[in-house]
Amino acid sequence: MLALAVLIGVLWAMDVNYGAWVGAWLSPRNQYTAGFLVIVAISVSLTYMYAKHIGEKFPGPGYVRGLCFGAVFGALAIWVVPPVLSGIAEAVGNTQVVFQGRGITNDAKRADQAEHLTRVEPCPAIGSVEPPLRFMTEDHEWAPADAWKGRLLPFGVAFLLWGLVIGTFLSEEHKP
Repeated sequence: MLALAVLIGVLWAMDVNYGAWVGAWLSPRNQYTAGFLVIVAISVSLTYMYAKHIGEKFPGPGYVRGLCFGAVFGALAIWVVPPVLSGIAEAVGNTQVVFQGRGITNDAKRADQAEHLTRVEPCPAIGSVEPPLRFMTEDHEWAPADAWKGRLLPFGVAFLLWGLVIGTFLSEEHKP
């Protein structure tokens, strides 16, 4: 959970609304709920996989193995996941169609093109605190599928730190 908090916290600090972005592909009307449920499920699954099957199979200290683990999933999040989700969204409207068996429609029961697009708002403030590092991403698009250059810094840093926490705390040095 600490690794997940670091991942989300770093992305929030850089004004990358990761939960809404992931959720926008799945359920545009419930972006936060869908996004954070998927992020938690995937992060917990990957952490378990690391702890049980991957973490001790490679040489080197735990933090290096964790950084490598984070780098792999950072690369996937930067270059692979967005085009795949975009392709699915383009093919079926968005993945919500798959789960509901119908297209997304407006009140007049006509296809609502606006709902087919994934639109992500800036990160909300937490209390009175705005994302302090938003200047690092404000001039770079990161949400469109082809905006991988804008994802390099925030996703790279966030996933490397995510992996570092996993590798550090789930290494054999910390087992009883």
